[in-house]
Amino acid sequence: MNKTIHTLIFILAIGLSSVLGQSKEYTSDTLSMYPGYSNDIYYSMSEGEVANIPRAGWDIAFFTAPFSAGIIINEGNGAGLYSYPNGDTSSWAHVDTSGMSSWTPLYNSPEYWEDGAFNKNATGHPDYGWGIYNMVTHSLTGDSIYIINLPEEGIKKLWIVSKISVENTYNIKYADLDGSNEHTVAIDIKPYVSKNFIYYSLTNNSIVDREPTASWDIMFTKYIDFTETMSGEMTEYLVTGATSNVDHFASKFYPVPEDFEDWASKPLDSLKNSIGYNWKSFDMSTFQWIVEDSTVFFVKSGEGDIYKLVFTYWQGSSTGVFALNKKLVSLLDIGDINESNSMFSIYPNPASQKINIDNQSSFKGNLIITDLSGRTVYSSLLNNNNVINVSDFSKGLFFVTIYNDTFKETQKLIIN
Repeated sequence: MNKTIHTLIFILAIGLSSVLGQSKEYTSDTLSMYPGYSNDIYYSMSEGEVANIPRAGWDIAFFTAPFSAGIIINEGNGAGLYSYPNGDTSSWAHVDTSGMSSWTPLYNSPEYWEDGAFNKNATGHPDYGWGIYNMVTHSLTGDSIYIINLPEEGIKKLWIVSKISVENTYNIKYADLDGSNEHTVAIDIKPYVSKNFIYYSLTNNSIVDREPTASWDIMFTKYIDFTETMSGEMTEYLVTGATSNVDHFASKFYPVPEDFEDWASKPLDSLKNSIGYNWKSFDMSTFQWIVEDSTVFFVKSGEGDIYKLVFTYWQGSSTGVFALNKKLVSLLDIGDINESNSMFSIYPNPASQKINIDNQSSFKGNLIITDLSGRTVYSSLLNNNNVINVSDFSKGLFFVTIYNDTFKETQKLIIN
């Protein structure tokens, strides 16, 4: 995008952000995953609920990037996966489940979408868990047999035979334990690369295209995460919570006051469970769910906007109903703007005492500094070099803008 156009779009965004910030109003949403938390909700911070889809109907899913080996299971719907310990792929005809109760179940990573249950036993390149990468062809050859327990079909054996990376195609084989109902399937991933995953039902022997085409930031779902036992040990357990979209960012602040909005005081991260599940707990004395107070999340949307997110109540599995408040606190994260072509520079940045505004192009106009709410905390005419005392500024993120009748540009300023 042209730098000037990009900057003008940003300034329009800042203007709207100022109005919203000054109003101090939240948008409230009441959502339902339905009884038993049976549905997944795809949620956009700007648009609200994008899709509300039953979690059942698929068993495994493939990360769509051509050179990815990520394969997940539908653990939220009860699918269980085990690596067959008594033989490699040459044992396909003789698989049994003797001693299965002692086998270690495989789960999707709670932190990284691409690290699925089938990748759990990966030892590092070229071993990706289910298969071995070929450095000449760039394809993967499956070297493991899996036992998958499906909530509707029961136990099946499964072999991810290969991935032809240059064609973005998986070849899989699955059957009942006795070899009946065997299917050998080629799954073409190419039509679905605009989405994170393409899903497959071993029960119905079919591709399931379930991710919404509209953009989304959070999925409310059931997934396996680490929880603390009564003895203080961490164990993998099925939970219900919020998972961030791939390459989306969020952060949690606790304990903080209700009006806390200093989202830039620590980095956002892109972990799948940045929001997670443990902002609520079950009170055994009242048999009700309690949402933690003093807990605030900040979510960076796909558009680059920063939203404040606060959960307000959680009814539990009887209804699957919960509610949240959200508020836009910064439009278009200006950290994404390429400042190498800027009309001015700020140094030092971060700062605590004084800053210098170097007007590199002798730009004629005005200078203002605004806080996250859009309030102007400093204004002056722009000189070739402005020295500004910021020692009285509060810590956090500010926006420095230069403008005249025909041009505006904004950069971020961090005070620490």
